[in-house]
Amino acid sequence: MEDKAARKDLHKRRKTRSTSGLVSLSALAGMACTMALLLPWPVIADNYLESLEFDSAAQKIVDASDELPSLSGSFLAAQSAGANGDEEEAIKSYRRAIELDPENQNLKQSLFVALTANGDIPAAIKLLNAIPTESQTQNINHVVVAANALKQKSWGQALSRIDRVAGTDLDGMLATIFGSWSLYGERKMDEALARIDGIDGPDWVLMIREYHAGLMLSAAGRDGEAVPRFQKAVEYRAVAAALTETYMRAIEGLSRAQARAGNPEEARKAAMEGLRLLSDHAPMEALLKMLSSGDAKISPLIASPQQGAAEVFFNVGTAISRQGGLPFAQGHLQLARFLAPESDAVHFALGNVYEDQDRYAQANMFYGEIDAQSPYYRRAQLEYALNLNRMEQTPKAVEILNGLVSEDPLDMITVLSLGGVHAQHDAFDKAIEVYSTAVDRLNSPQQSDWRLFYRRGIAYERTKQWPKAEADFKKALQLFPDQPDVLNYLGYSWIDQGINLDEGLAMVRKAVELRPNSGFIIDSLGWAYYRLGNLPDAVEYLERAVELRPDDPIINDHLGDAYWRVGRKLEAKYQWQQSLSLEPEDDLRKQLNAKIASGLEETSVTKSASGTVDAKQKSSQ
Repeated sequence: MEDKAARKDLHKRRKTRSTSGLVSLSALAGMACTMALLLPWPVIADNYLESLEFDSAAQKIVDASDELPSLSGSFLAAQSAGANGDEEEAIKSYRRAIELDPENQNLKQSLFVALTANGDIPAAIKLLNAIPTESQTQNINHVVVAANALKQKSWGQALSRIDRVAGTDLDGMLATIFGSWSLYGERKMDEALARIDGIDGPDWVLMIREYHAGLMLSAAGRDGEAVPRFQKAVEYRAVAAALTETYMRAIEGLSRAQARAGNPEEARKAAMEGLRLLSDHAPMEALLKMLSSGDAKISPLIASPQQGAAEVFFNVGTAISRQGGLPFAQGHLQLARFLAPESDAVHFALGNVYEDQDRYAQANMFYGEIDAQSPYYRRAQLEYALNLNRMEQTPKAVEILNGLVSEDPLDMITVLSLGGVHAQHDAFDKAIEVYSTAVDRLNSPQQSDWRLFYRRGIAYERTKQWPKAEADFKKALQLFPDQPDVLNYLGYSWIDQGINLDEGLAMVRKAVELRPNSGFIIDSLGWAYYRLGNLPDAVEYLERAVELRPDDPIINDHLGDAYWRVGRKLEAKYQWQQSLSLEPEDDLRKQLNAKIASGLEETSVTKSASGTVDAKQKSSQ
C-alpha cells in the first residue's frame, strides 16, 4: 500500500513524490457487470432514448410541441445524474419525465432501478405495481419482489419469484442461496440444504456455498453439523484476499458454532486464527473477548431467513466493491440493508462504497447509524471524521479523532489518521505531538510501528529538524528493513542535500526494484538523476513515471523540466501545459505559467545535457 500522506508531503517539499494475498476475482466483477439486477438505469433506458430519436410516431413527442424540451431534458438529466451516482436527482428527473409520458414502461423501469440503488425499496415496490406484469422482465424486478416477499415471510412467493432470475453463474448462485433461505423460512431444512449443495463452480462459489450451509445449520441450532461446513469454507484460503469480509465472517461463524457446540477452546483458537490473518478486525476481537470471559452467551452469526438472504447480497456486494464495481456493489448492499436493517456490517460496507465514490455525506449517513456499542463503531467514527475533513469540516474531524485517540492511545490507525489530518493542513508541530505521544507509549516497537516513525520523520523534516527526521527514518528501516516508502524518502533526502550520495541513490534504486510499477517512486529516481545532472537517465525514468501516472501534475512537470534541459523544448512546453491542465496547486501553477512563458533559467545542470557526469554523480556510482 502506498503511503498517500507521505507522498503529498514529499511533493510539497521538493516537487517529488514518495510511496511508503492471494487471488483476484476479476471474473466476479466481470459477471457483475452483466447482471440485470444492477444494470445502470441509463443503459436500461437506452431504448427510450432511441424512441425519442427514431420512433416519433409511436411516442408522439418528437415534434415541435412545447413538451419536447421538458421531456427530453428531464430524461437526459436523469441519465446524467445516474451516471454520476446522484440517485436522488435521477429519481426527481425520472419522475418529471414520467409525468410527461406516463405510459412509458422504460422510464418506469429506469426509475425503479434508481429507487433500488438509492435504498428506497418500498417506493420501488409501489412503482412496480404500476408496471404491467408482462413488462417486469428484468432480473432486478424479480429480485426486489422476492426480497420484499421474504421480508414479509411470504416464503412461497419469495421462492417462486427468485427462481425466475436467469443469467450468469453469479446470478444463479445468488438466486439459489436466496431460495434456500426461503425454504428455511418454511422450515423445509432438508430441501434448503439440498438446494445449496447443488451449487457448483470455482473455489469462491464453493466457499460461499459451504459458508451458507454452516449459517443455516447454526441458525437452526444444529451447531455440531454447522462446524464441519464452516471448516470447509475456511479451507478455501486462496479466496480470502478477494472475499475478505465473507472469509472473516466464515471464521467468526465457525468460532461461534464451536462455542455453541460446547468446544470453547476450539472456538478461541478459530477466533485467534482470524486475528492472525487480520489483526485489527474489530468483530473478531469482540468475539474473542466474549469467549475469553466465559460468561457471555454466544449467538449464531445469522438468526433468521431475512438475515441469511441479506448475507448473500452482502457477500456479493463486498466482493464486487473490492474489484471496483462500486455502483453494482451499492445495489447489492442496499438490498442487504432492506432485509437486515439492524446489520452494522451492512451499514459499514455501504459507508465504504459511498466513500469510495467520493460521496462523503451519504457515507457518513451510514456510518452514523452504527451504534456506539457495536464492534464497528470506532472504525465507523474514524471514517466519519476523515470524511468530515474531506468535506472541509476539519475542526469537527479533529475533535472526533482526538476523542478516539483518548479512548485508545495505542490504536495506531487512529493515531496516524489524526497526525495525517494535521500534516495535510501543514500543522506539522501538532502532528509531531500526536506521533511523539504514541511513540512514548510504545514499550517495545514492533515492525508494524514503522509507519509511526516514518510519519514523524516526515513532520520533522518539514519543520527543518533534519537530525530528528533522519533518526526516525533510520528507526523505521530498523523495524522494517527495505520498506520502499522509507528507502525512497530517506534516499532522496540525502541526494537532495548532497550527502551520502552512494547510499541515497542505492536506496531509491532499491525502492524502484521493490515497487517497479509505482509511478511516484520511479519519479523520485528520475528526479534524483535530474538533480545529479544525469539527464539521459532522468528522462528515461521520468517518461516511465508519466506512463504509469499520466494524471499527476508534478510528475508531468518534472518530465517537462528534464526535456528542457536536454534541448527538447517543444516537448517540454507540451508537458508543462499538460501539467497545468491537471489542476496543480497554486504554487506549482505559478511556476508552470512562468516556465511556459520563458522556459528554465540556465543552471549547472544544463551543462550535463550531453550526458556527462558531474562530480557529485561520479561519487554516487
